[in-house]
Amino acid sequence: MLQICARKFKSAYANLDSLELSSLAGPYEGPIWAVVLGLLGLAGAFANGAVLLVFARTAALRNRSNRLVMNLLSINLLSCFLLPTLGALDLLRPSAISGAVGESSAAGILASSAIGVLCVAADQYRAVLRPLTYHGFRPMHAALASWFAGVVAASGALPGLSEETSLWKLEGFSLPPRLFRHYFAIAFVSLFFIIPVLTLMFLYGCIYAEAHRNSKRARRHVDPSTPISPPLLPQSTSKPRLVSSLKHRISNASLFRYREEARAARISFLVVFTCVVCWAPYCALLLLRTQLGLSIPPPALAASLALLSCTSLVSPALFAFRSRRLQREVARMLLCRGPQSYGGWRREITASLAPSCKAADVESPPDTSRSSFSSGTSTQGTSELE
Repeated sequence: MLQICARKFKSAYANLDSLELSSLAGPYEGPIWAVVLGLLGLAGAFANGAVLLVFARTAALRNRSNRLVMNLLSINLLSCFLLPTLGALDLLRPSAISGAVGESSAAGILASSAIGVLCVAADQYRAVLRPLTYHGFRPMHAALASWFAGVVAASGALPGLSEETSLWKLEGFSLPPRLFRHYFAIAFVSLFFIIPVLTLMFLYGCIYAEAHRNSKRARRHVDPSTPISPPLLPQSTSKPRLVSSLKHRISNASLFRYREEARAARISFLVVFTCVVCWAPYCALLLLRTQLGLSIPPPALAASLALLSCTSLVSPALFAFRSRRLQREVARMLLCRGPQSYGGWRREITASLAPSCKAADVESPPDTSRSSFSSGTSTQGTSELE
């Protein structure tokens, strides 16, 4: 049955190929896709390089979980240099060597990215559901595993790309290239696409379930008839940053009961959706080439490489830029501002709220004005005994 479906699909594809649809795009399709890949590479290199530079400058941000994020950003940075360069070279000056090296690099980048994202998700899972055993997780081992998977996938994609030669020769035994490509494609798609996506769905499903239970527990302990009061607004202010900050606080106060659950659902959906959209086209074209023997047109290959390069743009937003502190550090580095420029508007908020806080203060008698924990001295009154 599968052979009949494959034969029908192959004949339909041959009919479409006979129309020579690629000639309709003109001679500029190669340079256009090369420019698109170059722009994606530059944007991804800027985003990942800026975050890595902030991590290198700020030691407080290099905690256990952020080390795995740094590893994923390093993989993205490497892909920003390799994929656009090799893809543009194969589009502008196609050759067997450039095609083989580009295929090997794309397979290695996808495998490393898949294992890197999986390690970040596993780290978040252990932090939320297994906090007692969280410190037993070694980020260095996970980072090495992601790079090792990329090297294995790249070295496996390089042999057998040409029908004339094969690099797998052990004691006179040479595996046929077509047979090797057939089994390699199945193993590659299974190990680095299907299993990671299913594992991500399971991990983020468990994280969302835990957030849902915490949200229900929090709502159970809060009276639903009691509204959450927003923070007090100052009477007179003319600062746009102050107004936007207070509006943001009011909206967060109104959504406090469902914030954790909604955030977990949003992040879970975005991570899984990004992985499927960015990785599925490349894996589908790999199966079409190896299992059915179809010749894929260069624009389709370039589109799959472009989607694969989009992973380096989306990953920093999903795993790094969610931190407010990291956002401030990146903005401070890019705008060349000091710490005082970002603390000024916070001091303005404190100064505007100071009169209302002073009006709410209750004066205590002088004998009991000192705290029992003040400076380790006695807690007696300050009046002298005659």
